[in-house]
Amino acid sequence: LMEVFKVLGTPTRDDLSSMNPNYLEFKFPLIKSHPWTKVFRSRTSAEATDWIGKLLQYNPKSRPTGLQSCMHPLFDPLREQGATICGSKPLPEFLFWFSEEEMALMDDAARKKLIP
Repeated sequence: LMEVFKVLGTPTRDDLSSMNPNYLEFKFPLIKSHPWTKVFRSRTSAEATDWIGKLLQYNPKSRPTGLQSCMHPLFDPLREQGATICGSKPLPEFLFWFSEEEMALMDDAARKKLIP
């Protein structure tokens, strides 16, 4: 846990409650969060550090859903015409296939963004 705290900082009481309301009495040392720009190398894109920062939240309700994650600008290059994997392999044709349940969760803007 201490390694997580060193990056994310000490969780607040609300964070602890959101993760597990049965463990509110734990006392943790107060540690400030570490900026993502210092956690990752300088070669890591701003979009990647932004996405990781949104995913790695203590409170599960603060994290993006799967579809929200797919819409993050980090993944925009995958939706560009002619996008490839490792510079040469075509993307799998099923990459943008979504289930009926996923389609029902999308509004028009999400469909436009997620389905090239």
